[in-house]
Amino acid sequence: MPIDNQYLVDLPEIYRSILAAYPRFDSTRKVGHGLSYQSLYSALEGQYTPGQIMTACKNMADGNVMQIKQRIFACPTPLGEELIAAITGNSIPEQEVPPFNP
Repeated sequence: MPIDNQYLVDLPEIYRSILAAYPRFDSTRKVGHGLSYQSLYSALEGQYTPGQIMTACKNMADGNVMQIKQRIFACPTPLGEELIAAITGNSIPEQEVPPFNP
């Protein structure tokens, strides 16, 4: 599903910054692989506090953009991967296993 440009413009900066940090922190990241809150804090170079990052990731989890695993890893969902690609202009990383088309 294509992401509407107006949605990206209206998306608060903290969410755009966090999503854009994924490919910057690990350019070899696979679909759905997450980052810890501490890694996001490091990638964002102190732009936001750890508490702000954690709250923003939890908010995105509530919106089905992230899944929080083991209470410290923010893992993008398929929707999150689409947003990351739309924000960064990069393509979605290749999946380890191609999707099955019945």
